[in-house]
Amino acid sequence: MSRFLFICIAAALTSCATTAGYEKVLNTWLGMQEIDLVRSWGPPLQTYETGGRKFIVYSSRRNVYQPGTPPTYQTTVVGNTAYTSTIGGSPGMTVDKSCATTFELDGTQVVSWSYKGNDCKAVE
Repeated sequence: MSRFLFICIAAALTSCATTAGYEKVLNTWLGMQEIDLVRSWGPPLQTYETGGRKFIVYSSRRNVYQPGTPPTYQTTVVGNTAYTSTIGGSPGMTVDKSCATTFELDGTQVVSWSYKGNDCKAVE
């Protein structure tokens, strides 16, 4: 299993996953060789070169269903009549989760990284 896929699965299965944890994982790649990164993370989604540097991009996207919350009920009695009203509650919704991670290489060595998205998390 690739390291990238492992990170995505781990992030989905635990609420302890954080961006700080993801940054720790990314820091382990600083100074490593491109071939090792590709062997671990798999083929990149995109590569490009500029200013004598190479950039490798990995990306993931998924939809997560978050269930709604039920309302609470409040009953008020006026005379011989009871009135019940609902308070709060929310419908379920689908949330789009994504993470794009870019590694910068000087020659074949990873020299920096950046990421963006709301799903760039890993367990510390």
